[in-house]
Amino acid sequence: MDADTGVLLPTNHRQSLVAWFSLYMGLEVGQPLSNTFKAKAADLTRFMEYFSKQTGGDQPDQWTPSVSKGFVSYLRKTKSAHSGQTLAPSTINRILATLRVAARWVHRQRPFLAGYPLEKVTDIPTEEPTWKGLTDVQVTRLKSAAEQLLKINKRANQTAVRDKAMLLVLLGTALRVSELANLDIEKYHDEHLHRVQRKGNNITERVFVPQEARDALESYLAVRGREAGPLFRSKTGKRMAIQNIAEVLNRIAKHANAEAPAKEAFSVSPHDLRHTALRRMAEKKGIQFAQKMAGHSSSHYIWRYVQPSADQTEKAVDELFD
Repeated sequence: MDADTGVLLPTNHRQSLVAWFSLYMGLEVGQPLSNTFKAKAADLTRFMEYFSKQTGGDQPDQWTPSVSKGFVSYLRKTKSAHSGQTLAPSTINRILATLRVAARWVHRQRPFLAGYPLEKVTDIPTEEPTWKGLTDVQVTRLKSAAEQLLKINKRANQTAVRDKAMLLVLLGTALRVSELANLDIEKYHDEHLHRVQRKGNNITERVFVPQEARDALESYLAVRGREAGPLFRSKTGKRMAIQNIAEVLNRIAKHANAEAPAKEAFSVSPHDLRHTALRRMAEKKGIQFAQKMAGHSSSHYIWRYVQPSADQTEKAVDELFD
């Protein structure tokens, strides 16, 4: 135990930035299998790959603001492995946010020689994000499409009853798709989802399921049965993957668009449903209710979901003095 910092770290590792990052991840970030842990680990690994190439090792005192600024320049030229495009400003800013928190933690334990290494390293300017929610008409069309698919697929082993339940639970609770996928059947009872694992280490004791979603969920459970296991299952009984849930919504949207004019066609993702639910809650009950529904411990992140769209802002300005 180091007498000055109170942090357990072998003396021979005190000059290893990798060792400090590993200690930080283990003590501060939480469960290694969580998506948050994996994302932060990937961000720090990306930085360490750059850092070791630039400095020839992982000596903490080699990390200076100049190195951090060089890393930002490097990120701005880096292409995404998925899209082939350069990293989006929001992605770079997320990596920097991870790095800032880790650097501050290390700096408190053993101050860097040149001071806090992200001093005056600023985020990349981003364009105003577009709102990703759905209109009232689009929501109605999705619900109608899910009901129609129930009639088309009448066999009890068909998935339409499950798909409708997933659509309405996502829309009615504003859960993230990962949170929905991780639910087990015992989490649902007494009109609520209980002890829902949120992003990171947060747990929400109760998430209310509104009546329309409960009705759809009960219909699904009448087909699924009440045996233990994942709440939403594939045909083979396995837990639904995030990609599977996205495909379900695409299938419902495709049916919703089938008879509509081409210009009114729309796509939908689980995140669109989350945006829609949180916007509705903010508009009807206020930002505090939306924050609670979102499962955020801070109000900082809720604004991305509830800010007005450009069209809504323009309409409000036009009607300002009517």
